[in-house]
Amino acid sequence: MDRNSFKQVGVWIDHSKAHLIGYNNGDAVLLETVDSPYESMRRYEGETDDKTRFSPNPEHSSNNEYRKNNITQNELNEYFKMMEGKLQGYDDILLFGPGTVKDQMRNRLRENKAFNGKWLSVESSDKLTENQLLAFVRDFYKNATP
Repeated sequence: MDRNSFKQVGVWIDHSKAHLIGYNNGDAVLLETVDSPYESMRRYEGETDDKTRFSPNPEHSSNNEYRKNNITQNELNEYFKMMEGKLQGYDDILLFGPGTVKDQMRNRLRENKAFNGKWLSVESSDKLTENQLLAFVRDFYKNATP
C-alpha cells in the first residue's frame, strides 16, 4: 500500500527509535522505522571515571553536566523535528511506547500549528514485536472514535 493512502498512524516511540504503523480499513502496516540521533551514554576523550572532564588548569571548572544536557536537548529536538515532518500528512496520530518520550512528542505536536485539529492520543506500552505493534494499532483504531 502507498504511504499516502493512510490517514491514521500509530507511532511506537522511545529515545532510540520510532516505528510508524499505518492503519486503513482494519489493516495495519509497518511503514517505516526511524532511528533517533539521541545517544544516552557518550564517552569523551579525557573523561574520568565519573564521566567528567577537567582541564589541566585548576582554575577551569567542569561544565560537563550543563554541556551534556544541552547536547541531549539538541538531539531530542532534532528527533522531534524529524518526527513532526513524517507525521504531518496524518489526521489521527496514536503515540505509544515506554517512558516519557511519547508525552514529550505529544506536547511538541500540540505546540505546532500544523497539527491543530488533528486527533492525538497517547497510550503506554512495553517493547513490542512487529506483530504486536501491528495488533496494538489495529485494536486501538478498531475501538477508537475520534
